Amino acid sequence: IHREGIKSFAHAPITIEGEPVGVLSAFSKTAKGIFSDEFVELFKSLSGQVGVAWRNARQTAQLIEAREQERELQIAKTIQLGLLPANVPQLPQIALAGTCVPARQVGGDYYDFLERKGNQLDLVIADVSGHNVGAALLMAETRTFIQARAQSLQSAAEIMGALNEFFHDDLSRAELFITMFYVIYNADSRRLSYASAGHNQPLLWRAATGSCERLDAEGLILGVKRKVDFEQKEVRLDPGDVLLLYTDGLTEAENPAGDFFGEARLMELFAEHHGSEPQQIIDNLLHQARLFAETPNFRDDVSLVVLKVQQNGKEKKG
Repeated sequence: IHREGIKSFAHAPITIEGEPVGVLSAFSKTAKGIFSDEFVELFKSLSGQVGVAWRNARQTAQLIEAREQERELQIAKTIQLGLLPANVPQLPQIALAGTCVPARQVGGDYYDFLERKGNQLDLVIADVSGHNVGAALLMAETRTFIQARAQSLQSAAEIMGALNEFFHDDLSRAELFITMFYVIYNADSRRLSYASAGHNQPLLWRAATGSCERLDAEGLILGVKRKVDFEQKEVRLDPGDVLLLYTDGLTEAENPAGDFFGEARLMELFAEHHGSEPQQIIDNLLHQARLFAETPNFRDDVSLVVLKVQQNGKEKKG
């Protein structure tokens, strides 16, 4: 100050919505003349304009960043949906359908159909924890592994064990995990074998008893422990029986009061609509879940797969 010969200062705060973000300063080497009332008013106006410009620049940068992130998420979501089955396999005396309704963010839901020799069919449904691109990448990797290795493995439990061994290190590093339910169905014998990795218990509508059963098998979530013994079970399906696989995005759909859609409500609606074709069953369940949540969009991905054993030798596409 002494070296430059400064005699007076003028300061005006730069604010954004009442919060100070900086100071606009000026100085003079004379004590008179320059800092008049008119100058001070101009100075205040200038600091206000600086604040507005700063706010606009920041908001513009945030908007550009948000749009870029949204664009990347849309690309990831498109790729994710493109990895789901494009066609429904045609096997004797069964009808089949599946769908995935992604949440607004990218998620990790996955379902698939894989045909085997001898009128056999693999059904798989899985849910990777998290709602980000990382979860979607793990879902894609899971699909690739199953597509490449499932045919060489003979049982659902073997497939689960191989998946857990392959993914353990990656899942541990990413602090993610995968729940999965795997089914191998023989259309000739109507035998259905299955294994679970901590996934929601599928529902099986029994035409003979007019009631729902849960399919349960012991098995730890993939990625938690390296060596896991996955239990394998088997049931026989009869004409009119209907199998429903789903992810927890459906039962955990929440209404404005904070209540969940829940398994009990799902079982009731499944029993009500079991007589419809598979795709119609799925559509009805999704419609009821949206009515319950009072929103067209779910907070989490929702995936459903329905397999129905046809009556009287009918063969239909779900």
